Parts: sequence; C-alpha cells; structure tokens
Amino acid sequence: MAALLPPDIQLPSGSGLRRDAPAQAVTSAWYGVVWGRLGRGDLAWRWFDRVGERALGPWIAGERGRLLRELGGHAAAEQLELAALPAAIDPLDAAMLWVSLAADAVGYADAEDARQRLARAQTLLARQPDSPRRDRQLLRAGWVEVEVALLTDLAPPTHLLPRLRADGELDLPTPYRAGSRFHTAKGCLFAGVVRAEPELLERAAALAPSALLWAVHLARASLGVPGAQAAAAATRARVVPPPGHR
Repeated sequence: MAALLPPDIQLPSGSGLRRDAPAQAVTSAWYGVVWGRLGRGDLAWRWFDRVGERALGPWIAGERGRLLRELGGHAAAEQLELAALPAAIDPLDAAMLWVSLAADAVGYADAEDARQRLARAQTLLARQPDSPRRDRQLLRAGWVEVEVALLTDLAPPTHLLPRLRADGELDLPTPYRAGSRFHTAKGCLFAGVVRAEPELLERAAALAPSALLWAVHLARASLGVPGAQAAAAATRARVVPPPGHR
C-alpha cells in the first residue's frame, strides 16, 4: 500500500493529510484511492462512501471520475466532475477537476473542449505555491497535454515525461518527487507511447498496479510486442468495476 501512496502521505501518523477535514475522513479517501489503483472499484467505492465531509467532496468526485474514465466511462465521469465544480473552493481541487474534465473531452475526441478545460487547469496551477499536491496535478495536466497533442496530430510536449538514461536508470522530472509508484508508471506509459520505446513501457509494466497495467499492455501491443494484446485482455478481466458500472 505504501508504494501507491505519495511520499508525503503517512496514514498512521497523519503526515501530509489535508487540514480542511478530519483525519479519519482523509484517511478513508486515501484508502479509496489505493484500492482504485489496485483495480478494485468495489472497495474504492466502499471507502469513498464513508467520506461525508463537504470539503472533500470535489476530491472524491475527481477520484471516482478517474476510476470510471479508466474503464471508458467518460460520460459518467464528466457528470460527477461537473457537478462537483461549484463546491471546489480549494483551487487545487478545482484544478484537479478541470484536468479530469479535459481528459473526458479527450475521450470524446473533442480537442477544442479539451484544450479549453486544460487551459483553465493550467492557469489555476500556475497561481499555486509549490506543494506536493500541486506537483501531482502538474503531472496529470502534463499527461493530458500529451493526449491533446496526440489527438490533434501535434508534437507532444515531453518536459514532464520520464526518460531512460544511458546507464539504464530512469530520469524523472522534478514533480515526480511528489508522486507514487503509480505516477512513475503512468509517466513511463506516456513516455513510451510518445517516444515509441518498448523499454519505457516495460518499466511501466513493472511498476503499474492493476488499474493501469492493462493500458500499459495495450500500449505494448501497439508497438508489436508479442503477447501484449492477450496480457491486456487478461489484466482488464481482473479489474473489478465500481458498483453499477461495467
């Protein structure tokens, strides 16, 4: 579990937890995040349902939306995220939701809407002081920026993507210091796709939890890696969707 939590988050001690809600509620939210990344949407929903604090509502909506979007449920994700925006008083929550909404638009192949939503998120992030929460949203915004570029046949930006050094070690841009194993895996996934480097996708596969691993195998399949398509199907079959979703 610790590998899927950002380094600033220490659940037993409360280190890194948000101060706008009781620690128990924030802890429940993080348990939901981790179960979602492990591909257990049913358990993620169970933990999210325990969080009743209004201040955490936008965050929970964004995390639910992420899980739905990973399963192709862009419409359901968008509905949750749009409904949560008016309550997103915290600017980083608002930025998170705009990044998510931009990703939904990418799923619809609506490049203009994606660009506009992403621009809102980037404007909000540019105004925020340095913090682990901001760095994680910078990474998400960077990944969606890559998706928008690929959607519009433009050269994708690579400044927030990992690269392999000559010695075989990963070179991670600074914001990854605030991320978890999940963030590194997802960064390697995007980097492998953009640079068409199977080695980066292999790093992603070694790091990715279940909810992300099937997407990594699909990317490997797109580069012609033998057995990757079957691995993607097998991994996807093990992902448990949230209640009421497929």
